[in-house]
Amino acid sequence: MRAPTDAQFVDIARTRFCSLLVDGDLQDIGTYRRGDEIWIVLAQPFNTPQPKDASTVSREVLALVNQARSRPRRCGRESFDAAPPLTLSSVLVKAANAHARDMARYAYMSHTGHDGSTPEQRVTNTGYRWRMVGENVAMGPPNADAVMKGWLGSPGHCANIMTPGFKEMAVAYALNPNTEYEIYWTQVFGRQ
Repeated sequence: MRAPTDAQFVDIARTRFCSLLVDGDLQDIGTYRRGDEIWIVLAQPFNTPQPKDASTVSREVLALVNQARSRPRRCGRESFDAAPPLTLSSVLVKAANAHARDMARYAYMSHTGHDGSTPEQRVTNTGYRWRMVGENVAMGPPNADAVMKGWLGSPGHCANIMTPGFKEMAVAYALNPNTEYEIYWTQVFGRQ
């Protein structure tokens, strides 16, 4: 098959890829031609929230969590009924911040801290007298929508979001632009 002419290429792009080409989130385009192959790359900037935006992002995540909890949901093989809404905890945010910063500093993602700490230990260290604790972590999603989409798509993380026994939550993120993933997220759930 011969490579298309420029006019044919434009026609193919317009008819087959129009919805992508007019997507407002995609801001950069590049093309590459090698022999009969033509590559088109569409991209959007990787913009992470800044530290000063933490309270706004926390409220966005809380709204998304409560929206998810407002109706029945399947998390992997487990089904959950709708659950009561959560509230933000200024105490739990200390545990979330500590772990997000630790993951960013050492460029890893785990529920076990670099120092060997567990979610329960980190929450206890804040003075929160808990009966239930849960934690979600992520690295890479650039905003509240993306991190929530990832957590809801993961059975274990989704189950934490939908667990009716939790009453409070906090979310924190930390940035390290010198790592592959740049942004590290921790969401902590609790009940006293």
